[in-house]
Amino acid sequence: MEKDVVVIGGGPAGISASWAAAKSGSSVLLIERYGFLGGMATSGLIGPILGHYLSEKKPSVAGFLKFLVEKISEFDGCEKWESACKKGGIPFDTEIFKYASELLLLEQNVEILYHSFIISSKTENGEIKEIEVANKSGIQKIRGNVFIDTTGDADVTYLSGFECTKGRPQDGKMHSMGTIFKVGGIDEKKLTEEVIKDASEKLKILREKGELKIWNTGLGGKGSTIRKGERSFNITRFSGDGTNINDLTKGEIELREQTFKLFEFLKKNVSGFENAYISALPANIGIRETRQIKGLYTLIDEDIISGKKAQDSIARGTYMIDIHCPLGRTKNNVHLCVKECSTKEYCIMLDKYMDYLPSKEKLYPPINDYYSIPSRCLIPLGAKNLVVGGRCISAEHKAMASIRVMAICMATGQAAGIIASLSSKNNTPVNKVNIKEVQKIITQQEGIY
Repeated sequence: MEKDVVVIGGGPAGISASWAAAKSGSSVLLIERYGFLGGMATSGLIGPILGHYLSEKKPSVAGFLKFLVEKISEFDGCEKWESACKKGGIPFDTEIFKYASELLLLEQNVEILYHSFIISSKTENGEIKEIEVANKSGIQKIRGNVFIDTTGDADVTYLSGFECTKGRPQDGKMHSMGTIFKVGGIDEKKLTEEVIKDASEKLKILREKGELKIWNTGLGGKGSTIRKGERSFNITRFSGDGTNINDLTKGEIELREQTFKLFEFLKKNVSGFENAYISALPANIGIRETRQIKGLYTLIDEDIISGKKAQDSIARGTYMIDIHCPLGRTKNNVHLCVKECSTKEYCIMLDKYMDYLPSKEKLYPPINDYYSIPSRCLIPLGAKNLVVGGRCISAEHKAMASIRVMAICMATGQAAGIIASLSSKNNTPVNKVNIKEVQKIITQQEGIY
């Protein structure tokens, strides 16, 4: 099988990259390990969509995100774009997300290969010659002019022998993982301020006793659901390496146990949850950070908090530096990894590397401003026909805490698709593609850079 552009990974970045490359005139194959699209948005039940908001008058991300929101809204799966883009988060229905994203790609004649994942890459002198994927039909060899890594874990980059980093430099620890789940059958009219406050106090006690490992004590919200009587919960935490199969297995088991413990508490102790039930569990644990490619440029935290602009900008970022405790701690109201952390347990970062940690006073870009994501962050060092989009682009540990959210992943994915298409059409290495032409096409596709 051979295409102009081969995209590996059908999450937010992958669907955006496939759509953009096809819309730019290339034949596209998208390889996805599940039988549906959406990645963490659907398999992980992660919502709402974040990272698109600049102000009520202007979003920082549009393009594919806009078309996706419009398509989902056609099936009453979210608000229409004109109102959704004016809010900090866009809640959505996960099942409609799957269908809407698939429709958008099929409209652009993207070929989709489900239930397949990459197992090897044949690379010579910085050029990927072919990859191998495994599925029920066996092992298939895939060729393409240009490949796009939107696996989230930089699997293609890693298997192709290009340099990657993983976690913070001091100890390799990564953002903690979590499991989002949905609860239906809630009588939300009973969730008064008094009920919510009482539940939160009881949850804090259970957290401090170590009976529940939860980083917040809220009662869920409209994240990956918009349905009445249903809420999604982003509350659990587990420390581990998302590229280590033993950690992944342990995390799935422990977080499922935490999910049912929390649900049992809600059903027995919170008014409004008497007839509630778990309506959805994720297909996989929620991963925030694993590998980052080593690119032509590495985004750093100072770029974010200073609102740094780049001539080769292909996307804008407005989201905060949001590092979930890499040690997986929750006691003593531990949440973000910052200098001001409230932990009472020993932490090597607070002890020896305090200067590396961000301050909670410096986690955001300037008010009503944004930072640029350079095209150089999407291209691995030494790569001739590989582009990367999504959370695994070239960014150090602190900076990736900002670029990892869905809207920004879609924006970098869209740019990756355009770069790959131009590289294929012009028979040009990805690092030699005319960025002015990329920016022009981003604008034509209603994107923002």
